[in-house]
Amino acid sequence: MRKKRILFCSEATFLNTGYATYTREILNYLHSTGKYELAELGAYGQRNDPRAASIPWKYYGVAPNTDFEPKATPEEMQAYNQGGTNQFGEWIFEHVCLDFLPDVVCDIRDFWMLDFAERSPFRPYFKWVVMPTVDARPQARQWISTYESADACLTYSDWAGLILNDQSGGKIQYLGSAPPSAHPAYSPVEDKMQHKLRYGIDPSYKIIGTVMRNQRRKLYPDLFKAFRKFLDKSENKKFYLYCHTSYPDLGWDIPELIIENDLASHVLFTYICPETKKPFPSLFKGAVAQSPFTGKWGSTLSNVKNGASYEDLSNIINLFDLYTQYANCEGFGLPQVEAAACGVPVCGTDYSAMESVLRKLGGFPIRPSALYKELETGCLRAVPDNDRASELFLEFFQKSDEEIAKIGTETRKNFDKYYQWDLSGKQWERIFDAFETPDIKQTWGSEPRIHQSSPMLPEEQINSLPINQISKWLIAEVLGEPHRINSFFEARMSRDLMYKSSTGSTGGMYFNESSAAFDGSNVRQEFNIDMAYSHMRQLCERRNNWEQKRIEAMKQAGVIQ
Repeated sequence: MRKKRILFCSEATFLNTGYATYTREILNYLHSTGKYELAELGAYGQRNDPRAASIPWKYYGVAPNTDFEPKATPEEMQAYNQGGTNQFGEWIFEHVCLDFLPDVVCDIRDFWMLDFAERSPFRPYFKWVVMPTVDARPQARQWISTYESADACLTYSDWAGLILNDQSGGKIQYLGSAPPSAHPAYSPVEDKMQHKLRYGIDPSYKIIGTVMRNQRRKLYPDLFKAFRKFLDKSENKKFYLYCHTSYPDLGWDIPELIIENDLASHVLFTYICPETKKPFPSLFKGAVAQSPFTGKWGSTLSNVKNGASYEDLSNIINLFDLYTQYANCEGFGLPQVEAAACGVPVCGTDYSAMESVLRKLGGFPIRPSALYKELETGCLRAVPDNDRASELFLEFFQKSDEEIAKIGTETRKNFDKYYQWDLSGKQWERIFDAFETPDIKQTWGSEPRIHQSSPMLPEEQINSLPINQISKWLIAEVLGEPHRINSFFEARMSRDLMYKSSTGSTGGMYFNESSAAFDGSNVRQEFNIDMAYSHMRQLCERRNNWEQKRIEAMKQAGVIQ
């Protein structure tokens, strides 16, 4: 009996991104069971990247070879650069499917990164498991429709599952959360006072710390205000706010925030020495500082290109007495879990994934003062209550050192209970084992789905039909996929025909709308029945072409005669 073939679409697992780390850990767990044939479609990984040599499962690099031999041809580069979704794997997905013949395809990314599997001509031949990043509510109706089409859905947090179930009316095949864990390097230090001394910090100072990139949704202006309010209320002024972040970056003007809140002597940052790669905490010294290890200038605040190792970041987090995640939303917020692994009590905005993470860790939720609807996405974002946060900080540090240490111990226990890779790996294993593995002749070796598009309707008939009937005809008779009638796809086409305009489409084809978060715009362009007919015919021809290639491949493989 052949093993189930499972293809994970994510970012190349030899990278250190969040998606890559999650996929690597889950694939390592699944590989350890010996039950499956595994493969990855690795975005941002080149075909012949030598780092893939140590991967114990099959690796398909998404990016053409630009740094390794054999170098990509101009034709390959042109094909790769034709559409924004190709960087996520769309341009080679069908080729990979014909080579690997997966029983299950999985994806753990944002909607616009994963929806190409839904649009694939090969969608009927594999089970599809998605783990979308749900960082706010409500989710776009189109996204919900896509997740409904999946055979199973997991989430990073329990909160995300509640949102998906609620919005879909239970139509999404939601099977639970499978959250990430922290790297083994994250663990408590034995003596926090001595640890602070080793980093040149007066141990009589208490530290509220955060690990967040300097970007729009990470609310550094509010965090600085809340900390200022806390200092003003506290009789003891021996406190630091420690921000492990970057500057300059895509977000906030850090020096302006320091000046605005009069915090020059109370905010620490992580600088990285470029030669030794060692971090050192410091009050703000500008974007570039002098290294205490070499005496040379060139040290920068930690960033994606010059960052801290897991071990060094664990040491930094262990300087904190309280961790805070001060953001307007989170898909998960892994640093909360990393802090918990270090035995550091956590607090944060009581919204999105942070709601369930904080409660599982026994942390301190800070209820937002309001939620506002974001124009670009239509999602609700949290407005923090800085007064409430300052009061929470005050109450927390009125506790004795023994009480704070006890909370930290309980936080670590909760991390051990809820956030372990083997627990999440078992969730994926349970789903895969529940899927039946049909004979390959019933899936990849099945009869070809070839359809001849109907010619365009006469003008007088078009003028007499309701728009929704025209949409149904286009889908059933031109595209040749009647199962898409009464779907979001049909509703969108009817709307666009009525409005005579449409937004862009992901993958360059009329199927799913481009997300404003992906393409940066909501510009509408002309759309009419002639254009709709052309799009449906092109999609039909694309499917016919790939179906012919599938049949040829199956004959060569001896699956069919």
